[in-house]
Amino acid sequence: MTGTPLSDTAELYDRIAPTYRRWWAPVIAPAALRLLDLVDEVVSARPRAVIVDVGAGTGTHARDAVARWPAARAIAVDASQGMLDEGRSEAGRTLPASRRRRLRWMRGAAEQLPLPDQSADIVVSSFTLQYLPSRIAALREAYRVLRPGGAVAAVTWMAGGRPFEPWRILDELIRELKLDRPDEEGVDRPFLSLPSAAALVRRAGFRRVHAAEGVVDYQWFPDDFLACAVQFEEQALFESLDPSARSRLLGLWRTRLERLGPPDLHYRDPVGYVTGTRPSA
Repeated sequence: MTGTPLSDTAELYDRIAPTYRRWWAPVIAPAALRLLDLVDEVVSARPRAVIVDVGAGTGTHARDAVARWPAARAIAVDASQGMLDEGRSEAGRTLPASRRRRLRWMRGAAEQLPLPDQSADIVVSSFTLQYLPSRIAALREAYRVLRPGGAVAAVTWMAGGRPFEPWRILDELIRELKLDRPDEEGVDRPFLSLPSAAALVRRAGFRRVHAAEGVVDYQWFPDDFLACAVQFEEQALFESLDPSARSRLLGLWRTRLERLGPPDLHYRDPVGYVTGTRPSA
């Protein structure tokens, strides 16, 4: 998830891995898994392809890849051991042994992958680049581990997404109750534009680069959204409050969320996809 294994963000995801898997992974999974569609042509030409999922989290891509392509192997790499443990457990629950044998779980940083040169055919990465101190370093690492003709495919948030009413209400309540937010951990830098995302991938040495916009689309319900917010998205905020302030904020937020209709709880945020190929010569 981050550039160094011992970073604050990796430690954060170690703590919240179970709630991430329960609440947030399903929100982004459809948009994330589109990356596998984008590299299908390469796997079709290389049926025994090695697919590396960088910033794998709970291993959504890796698990889906070994299910989708019967001879492919997948390696899930993440800086958070907690996330990898959740992914391994999920694989144990959902995949037969024949598929699990084609899966590896490795702790490592996106900017320093624990893999040899030219040892992979595909590198995918979803919702990871926005956290990295050096995105170009991570992309150059992807280039290093890819064989000639191999492909990289990444997706992350685009700048300028529409406001989401539940978050606006939370900010309003924080001001009304005169609460302080804790310092944010990590970095969050979305793609500013599709051309700039494509230019970044070209700088790493890739060719046949293509960028396109997509969307994360999810219908929330008040109770599920509150659980996700308290246990994942806004965990640091709620843990920083004393019990009285926490209870008051949560109660007021719940009341106002329950007044919203389904359109206000329909989450839609733009994402950017970018692909590139390591030249064959």
